Amino acid sequence: MRRTPATRVRVRLAELGRYPMGLMIGGALVFDHHTHLRHDMAPALGRPVPPTDADRMRAVLTWMIAVLSNQVAQAPVAGLDARVAPTLTGPGGGTWWIDEAGGLAPSSDAVAAHVTAPALTFPEWGTRRSSWRDSDVTVTGDTELAARFLDTVNVI
Repeated sequence: MRRTPATRVRVRLAELGRYPMGLMIGGALVFDHHTHLRHDMAPALGRPVPPTDADRMRAVLTWMIAVLSNQVAQAPVAGLDARVAPTLTGPGGGTWWIDEAGGLAPSSDAVAAHVTAPALTFPEWGTRRSSWRDSDVTVTGDTELAARFLDTVNVI
């Protein structure tokens, strides 16, 4: 699938928006299994959290950021009038740029707030299984803007 033109066909996924088929198959499935195994099933069964790696985390984060971008575009965050740059560190991490339109493209436009957190923790607080305020999240720049943005993050 990923090596054919069908990978770029955009398909609607319920209320989450439209995504390229290649991202849905790789990203959504990896995100779903990774998140449920690590944050729901293992703790409920009293089992150790399964290991992960950079490739798996990259797929999880790519999906989560794509969903977050669509969510912001569909329901703009009140008061998000400047760019926020989340940087997720560690395996699979990276930096993204989110604005009031949900835009992700890097640009020379100023970033009003930077949010830094370990990539491994984003699936937990980014899905509201825990609060970003209780996680290892660092905010610099416009802290009020960042807090308004982070308070709306709920990737499903």
